Amino acid sequence: MPDLSTVRKFNTAWAPAYTPVGIFVGGTSGIGQGIVEAFARHTKGNAQIVIVGRNSAAAAAILAGLPPAPAGVDAARDFVPCDLTSIASVKRVATELGTRFPRINLLVTTAGTINFDSAITSEGLEVSTAVWYYARWALVAGLLPTIRAAHTAGEDARVMAVFSAGHGKELDLSDLGLKKALKPVRDFAGFATAGSQASTYIDLMFKDYAARNAGITFLHAHPGLVDTPLLKSVPLTPEILATGKSIEICGEHQLYALLKAPAGASRTGQDGDDIGMDLPATEEVQRTLWEHTEEVIGGIK
Repeated sequence: MPDLSTVRKFNTAWAPAYTPVGIFVGGTSGIGQGIVEAFARHTKGNAQIVIVGRNSAAAAAILAGLPPAPAGVDAARDFVPCDLTSIASVKRVATELGTRFPRINLLVTTAGTINFDSAITSEGLEVSTAVWYYARWALVAGLLPTIRAAHTAGEDARVMAVFSAGHGKELDLSDLGLKKALKPVRDFAGFATAGSQASTYIDLMFKDYAARNAGITFLHAHPGLVDTPLLKSVPLTPEILATGKSIEICGEHQLYALLKAPAGASRTGQDGDDIGMDLPATEEVQRTLWEHTEEVIGGIK
């Protein structure tokens, strides 16, 4: 388990010979904010940074506080609005970013939701699952050409989903999308139990993407307890909440996990250490989920 000094030393030593492009989806607060700030800090501002989300004011405040780009470097600091419950919106943003950036080095997705009132979106998806899983799948699919281009150019090509690696459950293939599982949920315990399948969705998604894209890193991370606005909405005791990492420290550990992860699919725990890929699913289940998701995403224009 790496301590904070080891993590910071590793992050500081990362010094690419190019100006990296980082896309941070859900980076307007919490864990995403921590990763954005750590990335900007360790690149000393020599990075193109785009935050994707809903809160433009929060994004503007974060971007304004980042280290400035070195003299003579044209480094973007931008916010792109996106409704992650809408796959059409996600596809539009992926197309926009893919057109703008010929190469993307880091794609980090941290957006989450805690919703005890399950609903179906206008696109026919369960609203929480749309954010947790389908939006991530669509973003990766849309941005893969630019991520592959980074790998081909000899640059970092890394995709990260911060969710709940290591806490997945077996999938109910009769309820892909979790409409039945999440409909009766009325408390956090039920929400966490029903939503645990989404963790396995992300594991299998990244296994499949990695098999189809040699040389690219696909990392599913579990950050542990972090002192974020989202965590404060969870009914936990003050004693448990007090054990959570700060946003800054979490950002350091998650950046470390992303930069250290090897090519292929992997998972990390709360301090950025590898936890293996022992998944509660067969190759047949993996194939069924992929085919289901291709059909769902492909059917939304």
